[in-house]
Amino acid sequence: MQINTLSEFLTQAGTEFRLFDLGRRLQTIEPADFVAIETHQRPYPWPLQRHAWLAVCYWKTHSADQPYIWFLKLPLDERGLLNNGAVKYFLAALVEQLGQDLTAPLSDEQQQNLAQTPFTFAPSPEKLAAFHARLGQVLHTPPSHFYQGALDYLAAPTQDDWQQLGLQGLAEVAARLQNDAPLSQLLVSQWPLLPEPVQTALCQQCEHQPLSDSVNQLLLDAVSHELERHTPDNERIALLLRATAASPAFISRQQKIATLLSVAPSQALMLCLVARLWQELADEALLLAYLSQLAERHGELFNAVFSELVSLPVLRPLILSNLHNPALAPALKDALGALYTASASA
Repeated sequence: MQINTLSEFLTQAGTEFRLFDLGRRLQTIEPADFVAIETHQRPYPWPLQRHAWLAVCYWKTHSADQPYIWFLKLPLDERGLLNNGAVKYFLAALVEQLGQDLTAPLSDEQQQNLAQTPFTFAPSPEKLAAFHARLGQVLHTPPSHFYQGALDYLAAPTQDDWQQLGLQGLAEVAARLQNDAPLSQLLVSQWPLLPEPVQTALCQQCEHQPLSDSVNQLLLDAVSHELERHTPDNERIALLLRATAASPAFISRQQKIATLLSVAPSQALMLCLVARLWQELADEALLLAYLSQLAERHGELFNAVFSELVSLPVLRPLILSNLHNPALAPALKDALGALYTASASA
């Protein structure tokens, strides 16, 4: 029997599995959706640099406490469809190392051989911590020993002991904020007492996890406070805003983004929106405001950012339908014209 997809391979091997996207931010991929992606019924929903950045977790049935994980960077074609040749290459390399038993122990040499295939990658420490925090919840496994340390610190923060906090503990706090009301309230009440490095680390974890309404409001209020300063810190504004990215759309965030595009369209904001909050640009007014500010103030970023935005299936039709919109700002028309000319001459 010929096996052409990851889903078929993992199913035939007698494993259970879960899939996650680790490109722009941590997201769960439902099995049925992934089958549709593998069979080219739909494009990959969250491309980054024309690749799908996957975390594949599998385990023997009834042995979810011993999961195995691959991190795969798979190329996409010009339509955003998964490159099946890359999948087959990786599967062939896997069978060469493991045979037919996916859960066989790997020697150091075998692990190194698999890591050297062109379709694997190493996630950043922040994404890796967020992934393990989410995976622990999916598999109902206990948190790491760092979690209690993070809770103890939040209950009584100091300016001196934060260096002892483990990143994994903060990731596990962020992963519980949506459904743990007392924990959310603790974070809201203690936030002003936390040293800035701890706030930063928590924000970097929150951007991968859906949050409670109270924590989202805390973060947006912090954006407002930063804007009121004589010299606002644009990097911090972007950090606070992107910390809300994994939460479903809500009106106060959309309004805040519209305000920021009007009064503080910094490079940090531009990159924050394309990297973490692209879904908000599905609103046509926000999209056109974003592209106009990008063209007018950050022209050096325009071509690369436009390429990323137009690769996203949720935005591509809206962008293409506005390419010849006569109401486009002059700077945006010029940027699009230059992009077209460059593409035509390439």
